Amino acid sequence: MIDAELARAVSIALTGGPDAVAAGAADVRAGLQGAGWGSARLGAHADAVVAAGGVWPHPVPAELRSAVGSARLFAVLQEVQAELGRFGRTAAPAPAHPLTADERRLLAEVPPHHGS
Repeated sequence: MIDAELARAVSIALTGGPDAVAAGAADVRAGLQGAGWGSARLGAHADAVVAAGGVWPHPVPAELRSAVGSARLFAVLQEVQAELGRFGRTAAPAPAHPLTADERRLLAEVPPHHGS
């Protein structure tokens, strides 16, 4: 049985909203299915978020993550991602872009012992 805080955290991480998994559901997948978030919909949502340059699973607020326990939340999310075939997927590196002033400044800085 899923407690309310875990249901809320998983909902935010997978769907971006806090109410996609009903507390008290038998398990996370049943709670997602019952709210209309089946594998196809979750996969399409994940693809759309990533294609728009976002992060999926969505970040979970620190206070909620602390209340649930990061390891517990990660375990549930890993299980769902594995079922969707999305756990451990590699992402393409960010495209090259001109360096910002801060990046150029950091590259120009060298430790005092550099080159001696």
